[in-house]
Amino acid sequence: MRTGRAEQRSVALNHRSRTAPRTYEVSSVRKALDILTAFSLFEPEWSLSALARRLRLPKSTAHNLLRTLQSVDLVHQDCERRAYRLGPRALEMGLAFAQSSEVLAQARPVLRRVAELTRETLKLGIFSNDQVLIVAAVESSHQLHTRGDIGTRWPLHSTSLGKAILSALPPDECEKLIRRRGMAQLTGHTLLSWRQLSSELDAIRSRGYATDLEENEPGVRCVAAPVVDSLRGSVAAISVSGPRIRLEDDRLAELAKHVVVAARSISTYSNLEES
Repeated sequence: MRTGRAEQRSVALNHRSRTAPRTYEVSSVRKALDILTAFSLFEPEWSLSALARRLRLPKSTAHNLLRTLQSVDLVHQDCERRAYRLGPRALEMGLAFAQSSEVLAQARPVLRRVAELTRETLKLGIFSNDQVLIVAAVESSHQLHTRGDIGTRWPLHSTSLGKAILSALPPDECEKLIRRRGMAQLTGHTLLSWRQLSSELDAIRSRGYATDLEENEPGVRCVAAPVVDSLRGSVAAISVSGPRIRLEDDRLAELAKHVVVAARSISTYSNLEES
């Protein structure tokens, strides 16, 4: 499934709007958002001192911002330990996104169907802040399987989801993004140069799917295809992942067919909804 030029232009416009110069930013709002985005599945809790150090903010500034966020339930402070976590309002906002996302709503039954068919882990990732954000997953029923990783963020250059998303963007946008983010080496198989990645993206656009051959995590292989919502100018990707022992080359090629069909069905539904 090749991504059309019109879809690439629409996605590119959406991408540029998110990466435009911060001329009109409100500094205090940016700092408050930096505080919120510091919380993650890997770092769900922060002390005031540690958060101020991480964000390079004066402790008094960080304290005032946290108190403001606490007043609207976006963060919560443990009274005994004095540590901060995300508050109930953050969950409310996440649920609102999940309920309003047509792509996510359509993807869930597709993920379940393909997971039942393949018995491997299915994931849906969206393009967010120059990374892949995992927003939905169905884990394999095998005892040995890859994690669902919902709520985690991963690099674009080393994951099949990320490379599938990049393949839906115009090449010049991809290069700017990758040069801005860099290409960290995560395993001995990770691509480390834009030249290598650009060549692979051409191949992905031609065949319609991306692979991760132990490039992000040793022993794990994945295959993914882009889910393009051209009407909203957004892009996501759907993947199947599992241990290498089960995802040898022949099986990976078979799974790629299922992923491409699944991605096409989600893309078609999302675009028809607004037509």
